[in-house]
Amino acid sequence: MGEKPIKDRVLYADILRTLTIYAVFIIHVCGVRWYSTVGTTEWLALNTYMTMLRWCIPVFFMLSGTIILDPKYDLSFKKLYTKSLPRLVIALVFWSILYRTLSPIASILLDTKDVAIDDWQRIYTEIALGTPWHHLWFMYAIIAIYILSPLLRVFTAHAEKKHYFYFLVIYFIFGSVIPKINAAYNVHISFGVYDLYSYTGYFLAGYFFSRYDLSSLQKKILYTIGILNIVYILGTSTYWGMVELRGSTQYFENMGPHTMIFAFFIFVLAKNTISNSEWLQRYKNNRYITLLANCSLGIYLVHDFFNIALNLLNINTSIFPAIISVPVLALFVYLASLCVVLIIRKIPVLNKWII
Repeated sequence: MGEKPIKDRVLYADILRTLTIYAVFIIHVCGVRWYSTVGTTEWLALNTYMTMLRWCIPVFFMLSGTIILDPKYDLSFKKLYTKSLPRLVIALVFWSILYRTLSPIASILLDTKDVAIDDWQRIYTEIALGTPWHHLWFMYAIIAIYILSPLLRVFTAHAEKKHYFYFLVIYFIFGSVIPKINAAYNVHISFGVYDLYSYTGYFLAGYFFSRYDLSSLQKKILYTIGILNIVYILGTSTYWGMVELRGSTQYFENMGPHTMIFAFFIFVLAKNTISNSEWLQRYKNNRYITLLANCSLGIYLVHDFFNIALNLLNINTSIFPAIISVPVLALFVYLASLCVVLIIRKIPVLNKWII
């Protein structure tokens, strides 16, 4: 089904939206052998990719916030509850049932394990419990934020820059640093605002960084902290794996302070670099960039079928040097998923509700 041309696309957002999905696929490809190859040169490449791309999921939430929280964006209660939320819920249920149905079928056909009646019953119970398939957790988080969005939009419609700064400071401290300290040192700091421990803050942060430009000094501070943060987490995680022979996942949490700094750094850097590049701005409203950006959610929903296929065929990062195999396999997953999404976009009804 053809789409009406969209004017005034935000180029940095379209590019970032596409890159975040590709980055997620790289992490998923790396994850297959990251735990089993600690201390090897393959693990060093896998860990570098895994560590350097932790920003991707938080940035995807931030990009959603740039659109949904804009007071100019039409999101009435009627549209929210008759179009936006139903589309997300239907997509979640559809892909959950599909993944959960094909999983036992594949086990039977490939004779990989015995399939009991419980395997079929879980198809429905785990959708209700929020664990239908590992990568679909994202849908529950985004649905929850959409439900909150009318209230968040009241804030964005009236808040001043100082209010956003205040929110981001308390979000970082109470939603990231304190929970990290509690988990890392097995303590319980009672003074906390645990309601901030959610992706809602990334949603608001995305809108803030899209709407306001940081001063030159603020950008220098963020860039400096961001670069030092990258050096620290990569150096520390490499040390634990290559010297101590232990894979460390302490920097992998999406809500962790290192990941949060990383996400803010990448978002602001991309916004300023792309927006200030005359060469890149020539591609604003480019139909292919727009297409990839618009297909992002669908590509994410589809992609695990191809991860599963690669695993069944025993095709992974060991087939040739990981520094090359990782981006190549992730690109295969991305392009294969894109092809499926492009086909679905041609199918009436499905094109509006499952991707």
